[in-house]
Amino acid sequence: MPSTRSDAPSQHPGEHTHPDRSALCATLARAACIGLLALAGALPLGCQAAGTGGDQRTAERLERDLRAMVTTARDRVYPALVNVSVITVSYYGGKEVKGGSTGSGAIVSPDGYIVTNQHVVSDGRRFRVTLADRRELPATLVGEDVLTDLAVLKIDPADLLPGERLPFAAFGDSSRLIVGDTVMAMGSPLALSRSVTLGIVSNTERVLTSDTGDDVEELSFERGRTGIYTSWIQHDAAINPGNSGGPLVNLRGEIVGINTIKVGLAGIGLAIPSTLVRPVYEELVAEGQVRRSSIGVAFKSIKRSGFARGVMVNSVSGNSPAERAGLRAGDLVTALNGEPVTVRFAEEVPVFARRIADMPIGSDLTLTYERAGVTHTASITTEQLHKETGDASALRLWGISVREITPQMARDFLLDDTRGVMVTGTRPGGPAETAEPPLFPGDILRAADGRTIDSLRDSVAHYREIMDASPVPERILIEFERRGKSFVTLIRPRPDRRDDPPREVPKAWIGVHTQVVLRDLAGQLGTPEALGFRITRVYPGTLAAQSDLRTGDIITAINGERFAPRSAQEAGAFVRRVNSLPLTRPAALTIVRDGKAIDVEVPLERTRITREEAIKDQNRDFDLTVRELTFFDRDDYRWSQDTQGVIVEGIERAGWAGLAGVTDGDLIQRIGDADITDIASYRAAMDAVSKAQPSRVTFLVLRGSRTFFLFAEPDWKPQTRESAAQEETAEP
Repeated sequence: MPSTRSDAPSQHPGEHTHPDRSALCATLARAACIGLLALAGALPLGCQAAGTGGDQRTAERLERDLRAMVTTARDRVYPALVNVSVITVSYYGGKEVKGGSTGSGAIVSPDGYIVTNQHVVSDGRRFRVTLADRRELPATLVGEDVLTDLAVLKIDPADLLPGERLPFAAFGDSSRLIVGDTVMAMGSPLALSRSVTLGIVSNTERVLTSDTGDDVEELSFERGRTGIYTSWIQHDAAINPGNSGGPLVNLRGEIVGINTIKVGLAGIGLAIPSTLVRPVYEELVAEGQVRRSSIGVAFKSIKRSGFARGVMVNSVSGNSPAERAGLRAGDLVTALNGEPVTVRFAEEVPVFARRIADMPIGSDLTLTYERAGVTHTASITTEQLHKETGDASALRLWGISVREITPQMARDFLLDDTRGVMVTGTRPGGPAETAEPPLFPGDILRAADGRTIDSLRDSVAHYREIMDASPVPERILIEFERRGKSFVTLIRPRPDRRDDPPREVPKAWIGVHTQVVLRDLAGQLGTPEALGFRITRVYPGTLAAQSDLRTGDIITAINGERFAPRSAQEAGAFVRRVNSLPLTRPAALTIVRDGKAIDVEVPLERTRITREEAIKDQNRDFDLTVRELTFFDRDDYRWSQDTQGVIVEGIERAGWAGLAGVTDGDLIQRIGDADITDIASYRAAMDAVSKAQPSRVTFLVLRGSRTFFLFAEPDWKPQTRESAAQEETAEP
């Protein structure tokens, strides 16, 4: 936490003082003769032994000055550090899947703008940030840029206290960094409280390369590649999961980078330099996106080519400005707009790529290039660089997840145009997978029930229109394209009604739990002939508990019929034998107790509902599955037989109930003011919540022997017939 002393530095840039740097430099020079200090402030042991009193005072002063510099730099940024929590929604396998991610960020303006990584907020639907004082506030996504892995969030000023000023940090100039500079990595590792680690810069223009070292390899995230335009700052300040998006800070207390990733197990961290972060941040704030020029070319250094100058064309995208101008892979570009070009090493590729990307869209440029020793000139007009992957959605009752087709995807998959949507997954056993022929990932949907699909919006609109029909069609004709071939298929969209499971016809039951006793176990128990079933528990409150049965008894016969189990697969033979008996008269059990055979008469009673027979309910709003509480649940959890509620059997971690802290095995006993005694009361309470749509829903749960009050904060959306229909279907 920042210092609370009265002389502690202010939380705002421009209001700080630093130790006398000239005096510090002089101190460092004087200290050189006695060795280097460790960052912890201790002299090497040998130096301490050999040093004079003056040397010791110099070392102590150096330690104080270093500590003051680090502390001052830390306190300029630390108050602006935030933890970022994201609820994500992605689409695959024909379903909408909720998830969560955490990361770090820094407030960089008094208006509440926050810089973080794009991969932290990717597919985000809800964003919350935790401030230095541990307050948690909602945030909105201003914009994201996959190609640099940067994103901007914003805190709403209305959520702040009256007159509150947000602490914020300032950008520094990463171009001034040199190898060996001390830097601090700040963030919230492993979703814990804020932390800071110290290290040095080990490379100021790191790129990831192929094994040969002459090809740039980009990082690939779900939404596309990053690193195309980035020369990272490499440093050894520790970065752990959750530090992503946190600031890299110099000893001036300025943000010189945004930490992105830890490479391997070597403790190498990569940060996006502030010279790239700042313009991307400013454009995202102003426009909500970053617009770049493209000519459709990937470049390669000349490191192993044998050429002495220029940059190689590594690949040319189909139907791109470069292809239309006649460029081919293997050409050697020697000049851009008349200025000579030489890219000798992979580290120089992002720098050259940015020269083209930073031009205004629609710029005219001239490339001079050589092919087979002949010089050529190409006049090219740049076009906008399109995002690599499109937005996604799920046509859930059809069991299909789909994605919009971007111009870049059309080029990558050699499609004629961007019409339609691409199938990214189908639900196992769902309508799309069981259709004849079935749909597969990579198929392009062109029409549904005679309605043309030109875009993702069309696919969702047509899907809702079809599923809102009354009645829902029994079959739907789907037109799709697969590898240039046109197909049609029929899917059955009607949802299967979810019925409560059938109850078993009541049968005879004895209130005991048993384990099978085979020959080897019987011998070890000292009763080699006592094959059968050993009582592990006599259930309290049953007729068996009123009989003479005890834990440890071995049941060897029932009504004179002996048991002779031969394997563990016969563990259920006792229950099946009892189930076949009439309820009208008691059963005569032969048991072995203390080596002696005893006959015990036990009244029979009706079977109790098992967990498999228990009625379940799945709530889509809260991503919560519960079932009715059974006799056996109460016994296993040591709850009294008058304990009431419904037991949680399935929970989506990032759903509304999961985020509140509800977990598998919890017994829900109250929702809001409604007591929950069974499935019927639970359904009634959840229906009332759905209609009222409150901003907070309180769950009282029993977990083991303790009760917990848990608070869910739903993000309600308008109810549609689609969501109502989903409530009535069972997810296969």
